[in-house]
Amino acid sequence: MTATRKTLQAALVAFPLLLGGCEAASSLRGAGLDDPKLMKSINDAYEARDNCLAANVHLADANSASAQSLAATAAASCQTQTDVLISLSNPSGDPRVAAAIQKDSSFRAMRFVLKARGQG
Repeated sequence: MTATRKTLQAALVAFPLLLGGCEAASSLRGAGLDDPKLMKSINDAYEARDNCLAANVHLADANSASAQSLAATAAASCQTQTDVLISLSNPSGDPRVAAAIQKDSSFRAMRFVLKARGQG
């Protein structure tokens, strides 16, 4: 009787985990993240955005202006690349995803500024 109870308990614990795994896989598939061509396009868009940010952090200005203003200028200069990244990564148009990618662009721009100043 106790062996049956333990088996039932194990099944009750395992069943939601198995369902959760199926849901995660279908969520990734629904977002297109199981498509190798789409993933390559997204990775290429990240690289293009990062290259743009790095190119728009001007070394001549790196020490004369505030880090925040330089990062904001670089991020604004690369808005086209960020928009491409958002459209590829967020086909459903979720504003939270778009906001997270925008925030990431600002963060990475600041990282490039600090790196240009020798602080990163």
